[in-house]
Amino acid sequence: MATEDPSPPLPPAPRKRPATVARQISDVMDLPFTLVACIAIGGGLGYYLDARFHTSPIFTLILGLLGFAAGMIQLVRRLSKDTKDDGAA
Repeated sequence: MATEDPSPPLPPAPRKRPATVARQISDVMDLPFTLVACIAIGGGLGYYLDARFHTSPIFTLILGLLGFAAGMIQLVRRLSKDTKDDGAA
């Protein structure tokens, strides 16, 4: 004898609305500023340290490269978050 499950079926999960065009454009326009700001902050701090300690531009190069790496990591994080929010991959 088969017994039926008396619980009602679960309602379907609500679908997320896709991002509006204005939201997508603002996100895309923000990405270059994020990268440039990270490089500028790292390079500026390195320049200050070079001037303070009277060294060749070693701090500027090192901190500028670290700023570039931080900017790239931030870009990848934001782009991967955007693709997860859109429901793709």
